[in-house]
Amino acid sequence: ATDELGSTMKMAAAAMVRGLLIAWLLAQASGLVAREHETALQAPQPPQPSQPPQAPQPPAAPAPAPKADPTYAPAPTQMPMITRMLKPILGDRVAGMGQHQWWVVIRTAIGWTVLLYGIWMWTWWLPSLYFRMYDAFEKENIEGRTFKQYLTYHFNYWMASGGISAMFQLLVIGILTLLTLGAFIYAIMMQDSPVRGLWLCTVWASAASVDPAVTAMEGGVGMIATFGGLVLLAVLLTTISDFFAEQQRKSNEGRDPIVEGGHLVLLGLSSQTKQFLEELAICEANNAPKTVAILDTMPKSEIEEEIKRQNTKTGDLKIVCRNGLPSSAADLWKVGADVCSRIVILDEPSLPRDEADAITFGTLLTLRGQGNSGWPHGGHIAVQCCLGKNVTFMNDLYPGKTFVLSGERLGRLMVQSAQDQGLCPIFNAIIGFEGDEFYCSKASELGLAGKSFQEAPFWCEQTVPIGIRDSSGSYHINPEKSYKMKKDDEVILLAEDDDALVPLSKPMMDFEAWKMKFGSAKFEEADPNDNEVVRVLICNFTERGYGCAILFALDEMCGSGSECDIFCSLSEEDVMSIIKNAEEETERCLKNLKVRHIHTVPQHQMTSRHKINVLHLKEYHFHFVLADAALGFQKADEQTVAMIIQMKTLLQESSPDVKFEPLVEVCTPNATLQLELCGIKNTINTISMMSKAMALVAIDTLAHGVLSDLLSATGNNMDITFLQDYLGKQPLPTQITFVEVAAMVNRAAQQVVIGWSERNEEGEQVWVVNPKNKVRPRAWTAEDKIVVIKDV
Repeated sequence: ATDELGSTMKMAAAAMVRGLLIAWLLAQASGLVAREHETALQAPQPPQPSQPPQAPQPPAAPAPAPKADPTYAPAPTQMPMITRMLKPILGDRVAGMGQHQWWVVIRTAIGWTVLLYGIWMWTWWLPSLYFRMYDAFEKENIEGRTFKQYLTYHFNYWMASGGISAMFQLLVIGILTLLTLGAFIYAIMMQDSPVRGLWLCTVWASAASVDPAVTAMEGGVGMIATFGGLVLLAVLLTTISDFFAEQQRKSNEGRDPIVEGGHLVLLGLSSQTKQFLEELAICEANNAPKTVAILDTMPKSEIEEEIKRQNTKTGDLKIVCRNGLPSSAADLWKVGADVCSRIVILDEPSLPRDEADAITFGTLLTLRGQGNSGWPHGGHIAVQCCLGKNVTFMNDLYPGKTFVLSGERLGRLMVQSAQDQGLCPIFNAIIGFEGDEFYCSKASELGLAGKSFQEAPFWCEQTVPIGIRDSSGSYHINPEKSYKMKKDDEVILLAEDDDALVPLSKPMMDFEAWKMKFGSAKFEEADPNDNEVVRVLICNFTERGYGCAILFALDEMCGSGSECDIFCSLSEEDVMSIIKNAEEETERCLKNLKVRHIHTVPQHQMTSRHKINVLHLKEYHFHFVLADAALGFQKADEQTVAMIIQMKTLLQESSPDVKFEPLVEVCTPNATLQLELCGIKNTINTISMMSKAMALVAIDTLAHGVLSDLLSATGNNMDITFLQDYLGKQPLPTQITFVEVAAMVNRAAQQVVIGWSERNEEGEQVWVVNPKNKVRPRAWTAEDKIVVIKDV
């Protein structure tokens, strides 16, 4: 209350000062304007030349008779152009105005416009800006920083980001201040027009000369204005230039602290930074930060240059970069890690997994050791972990504030997508800020308190319920159908936006009545794709890629006797060493899958036709073409696309009847478009996918609970299935609604249906997550499929 009273009194005092100053200036100007009209509009009279004394003249002769007047009229006086233009509009009021009068009118209008703008600037704009900055500083409640530091930081940022524009604005403010102040000093002391004072101050400040014929008072004011102009020029050209040059050097080197509050701190510049920033830029959440501070060991100028080089679309984000170590408390304070709302630690794919996680350990310990509660004081930390075994350890290092994600499950997702075409695009559709997102709402607010989770889909018209967050903060994705939702439970839903979270007065379907009508059924998957003996090809196997994750996923899902060939630039000893090291790290070994051949090819020949031709492509059930990110995104994609083209051409020549549907890992959207032109649509961008997941967790920890389950080795996973697997003896319908599909899945299995397949105008199969009209019937065929979340 005291702070609010003080703020109110400050604003009232400022308003009083403004009012008194404006009233005084108007009172002074009222008489001066009258004087301007009385004297300035009078045309100057040319001085009469003095007549020399005349000698006495003799008497004049008689005047001759007057001559007759000429028969022609004298030439008319030339009327000024502006008078001719305005006379039809203003009439005879301007008919008698000459060139001098018009100049005085224009000079007066321009002069008063400049003077009023200067008065407005110093009595309203600058004080308002000052108080807005002060209110923002008080509102953000930035601990350990003074208001002077806050102003200095924002002024330096404005100067550094504005460049020439900022310098020009500062020059205009300085000149306007000098002329306005000088004009009113002249008008008050000389009791003359402020417009004349403005004109004289402009001449004096620019020409630096005073007419010696003027009065002493006028000359004094002129000398003061001249001196002020010289000082302003000197300050602009020397002192200010040197000052800002030093500030620019400090800012370029990243030595000055960031004075922000509620911002996001990104530790480290990695190959995922571009995707992360672009995803953050399209977030429309109310609590999304608009300032991102990046801390990296690179110099500040190089960080900014790298972001520009990658053509990062940052939108309205304010990006501030600093140089320093993520594990240094002083450098973390420099980016405001103590007062930020979120800290994000992304994985660096160029480093070995163990080394990347070790750096994260040190950073978490540094953050935890600051103060009594650690940094950030009121925020959380989103961490990307490289090795799944380190997830629990990272959570325990800084419990309560650390939310860790690992991409180890992406290997299984890639294998599933190779078996069921389309799973990767579906997973990509539910993460990120485009399309449907994860939301939560109290069960009581949705009218679901006391109801079972099995009933929930029929009370959600525009959303899909997928889980529960109970009062203790625990997440239950795909909970038991019999689970009774409590009023304090939060229902986790897939929705387009929060406007879709509205309760219904009655359910879209009476599930119990429907179940009694059609009877019971049990889920029986006709083609589970599990425990089959397969032969697989993995291309571009690297230590840092998802090759080992694919091997372990295949070992779990395939039958004994399955074989895998590897095509890469690593030697056989290196590949086997990588696999053995991965087995030791995960404490598991390959049982059902055997690495049969390792084809080692020099890096520059990976796309060579004769090298790829040694592979018997038609013998493989699944082809995995991975991206070698160590080459750089552009180079990796060029290599991947070239390999796909060669493989497809060789298969068409040798076995035109064999379908070629590889799972291809890409690094950029451009590669996805190129592969689509080649007829390859089953692609996955793992870097973009993890960047989107980290952006979701950075904004809302709800996404962490969902994605931790979907990306972990022991949680739920997504699957594409046929509807007939849930019908039992019930015949496959030809017309169906999404509500009926939800009823069939709820009746037969411990699964949650989230979408289905449709056909576009070209007849191609597309996937729709969370259909918005769940009671509208559509045609259904045996080729159509549904998307479900189910327990592993």
